[in-house]
Amino acid sequence: MTVRADVAELLHAGYGDRTIARRLGVTAASVTAARATLGLPPGRAGHKPAGSPEDLFWRRTKPVDGGHLEWTGHRTNKGVAAIKWQGTAYTAGRIAYRIRYGEDPVGHTHAPCGYDGCVAPAHVEDSKVVTRKGRPGAGRKANADRGQIVALLLDGHTDDAIRRELRVDAKRIAVIRREEDIARAPRPVVTFAEKWAAHTVPADGGHVAWTGRRRENTPSLVYRGREYSARRAAFEEHYGREPVGNVLPGCGWEPCVRPDHLEDRTIRQALSTQLASIFGTGAAA
Repeated sequence: MTVRADVAELLHAGYGDRTIARRLGVTAASVTAARATLGLPPGRAGHKPAGSPEDLFWRRTKPVDGGHLEWTGHRTNKGVAAIKWQGTAYTAGRIAYRIRYGEDPVGHTHAPCGYDGCVAPAHVEDSKVVTRKGRPGAGRKANADRGQIVALLLDGHTDDAIRRELRVDAKRIAVIRREEDIARAPRPVVTFAEKWAAHTVPADGGHVAWTGRRRENTPSLVYRGREYSARRAAFEEHYGREPVGNVLPGCGWEPCVRPDHLEDRTIRQALSTQLASIFGTGAAA
């Protein structure tokens, strides 16, 4: 069988089958089969502490049909899904929004998907217009008029782009689009190079440092709707093939993510063989 790159990454990192299945939304049986295909031993036992609020968020959610996520963690006395990280409390919706957009929401968060209690990052939006039930007119006034929204719709802007620029509610934009019978603009295609450049910076010595999000303290990249280890994604893009085993910086600088500094097991074994032929001994693969 062909093993998914994200499944292989967590298997090589030593996680258990059920943990991987829960995080990636796949079946435990498929993870077990992938483990057998890769010839790996059972995952390491023991608790692994969360490395960030986002990491803790993923541990407290459960995938369900339709791409939704149910919250399995703590709730406040008002029933709000919440996380406490290093003494600071966050709502699950706020963390989901940060995972999706890389910034904090304005106002409250909500999931327009219609699934009760959904906290899937892809389904979460914020709103600067907050209307409270039973109180007509309550909440903040909209900070953009209809004409501004229509003008941007006609110019071909996406709903997300308008929401960000004018800080208006996503539902309001959708309603105006339908009323004006304006076709939905296609989402711009973001290339891998653009995505990569947005989350990396040059470092001394010709290395490249990661500035984006992390999971389990590992650089993480969301691209075309999937989450990858940033190093595995860069390796595939650079070498044109999936890596074998763990992807590590061969340059000696542990934080480095520069694509041509990365090595998988195949490259390390080839280098070890070369060293053995020259010096009569080799480095460990």
